[in-house]
Amino acid sequence: MNILNTHYHKCNRCLNKNELISNYMKTISELKRYPMNDDGGRQNHPDITSGLPSSSGAVVVGNIAFLNSFDGRSMETGEVTSGKFEEQLSVCLDNIRLTLERVGSPMNNLVKTLILLKDHRDAPRMWKTMLKYYKTYAPVLIEEPPIVTVTQVESLATPECLVEIDTLSVLSKDEPGWEMKKYPMLHGDVKQIYPNVEPGEPFLSEAVSIGNLIYLSGMNGENPDLGKIETNMFEEQWNTSLEKVNATLDRAGSSMSNIIKTLHFQCRLKSLLKPSDDIYRSHSPASDRLWKTELEYFDRHAPYLLDEFPGSTFLKVSSLANPDALGQTEVIGVFDRFRPGWEVKNYPTYIGQRGFPRHVGDIKKYYSNTVRVGNLLYISGQTATDIYTARIESSVFEDQMLTALKNLRAALEEAGGSLENLVKTYILLPNPEATTRMHQILLEFYQKSAPRLVEEPPASMVIHPYNLASPTMLIEIDAIAFIPDNVASVPSDSTGGI
Repeated sequence: MNILNTHYHKCNRCLNKNELISNYMKTISELKRYPMNDDGGRQNHPDITSGLPSSSGAVVVGNIAFLNSFDGRSMETGEVTSGKFEEQLSVCLDNIRLTLERVGSPMNNLVKTLILLKDHRDAPRMWKTMLKYYKTYAPVLIEEPPIVTVTQVESLATPECLVEIDTLSVLSKDEPGWEMKKYPMLHGDVKQIYPNVEPGEPFLSEAVSIGNLIYLSGMNGENPDLGKIETNMFEEQWNTSLEKVNATLDRAGSSMSNIIKTLHFQCRLKSLLKPSDDIYRSHSPASDRLWKTELEYFDRHAPYLLDEFPGSTFLKVSSLANPDALGQTEVIGVFDRFRPGWEVKNYPTYIGQRGFPRHVGDIKKYYSNTVRVGNLLYISGQTATDIYTARIESSVFEDQMLTALKNLRAALEEAGGSLENLVKTYILLPNPEATTRMHQILLEFYQKSAPRLVEEPPASMVIHPYNLASPTMLIEIDAIAFIPDNVASVPSDSTGGI
């Protein structure tokens, strides 16, 4: 694709520039939160005890519904009623379906799922159970499944649960300017949807677009033609993952240069997770290998990203759904960086009072702190790294979390937003025992810095990975936010998509 050609992605109808702006302005300024309810109680302060979760069941921005993560607990009682994986998953899917119906989105409109498993060996049972559930409650998803990322974690937010799912949906598939389209996953020219795959095997779309946004399923090192991993070298697997991302974006009519956000997973690299000689470093040897491989790939295939880095968050897990995989990447992109109402602006990361390096071979961090798409903000994982010293100055959990929250607030304000306009948070917490204290600190910080979030909290997901980018990091916060009533300016002469 010629990067200078304007590319307006059209799904079901053509929209001229003025119509695009009008539709975007009409919907993006609308945000509605749907508080969580367990056992008849509203799940926000002061109706909950300090130290317990406080989140909204869903937050709707425009045509997109960002849901809270759900597990096998009953929404009526807050209790886990079964220790059987299939029954927990069915309860989890019930919770998602009922929440979607509450916000006005049928389950058939499901776009994206991030599935956390306590044991990756449950994956075949997961696919079978989901197929059976969709046949009953959302038959459209049999032929047009959502995009899917699956990973094993050390623990779930509710320790006795076996599965937890984070989801995103649309209110309408045909909302002008926000149309939704799915792109099927292919393995050797075979669509990865039922009935072309056997029960117990993955069935998913490779990408889904919503207006100018495009979301990709998690891509690992599997050969897409053979459906298996052929190497145990991390760099080779990671290059295969990036090749799949590149091909997927190209098939959808976008390009690798239009990536705005990545979520990276690494696993089975324990030999590389030893602390560095400098215990205050904010990254590890395993992180270095990922950054170096990706930076070199960008230099060959998407050099635009060397100046406009995507946002990035990554974590280390003990296993992925495919136990032979050493990593996978989940990607968000756009079709056109200059589409009216959806213009993209990157806010660089500054550490040690300077921007991260951009030349190939330097394996230090190089991501954008925040990427703004119209009025939506995608914030990279915020850690306790001090922006002046480039070090993690404390090993105390409370200190690290407060620094991460302050960095999050600063990132939002730099992009023109505020903490009170948080839509969704992903809290990465390697130590499950710190969960109660994490919720207490979060509530106290909201009370002082964003009181609106005390009564109307964002949707949220807590993930307990094996580790973060560095063994010294105790918490990381990834987030989505928006800027209300302030639509991005429309350039008079757009030069087109990347």
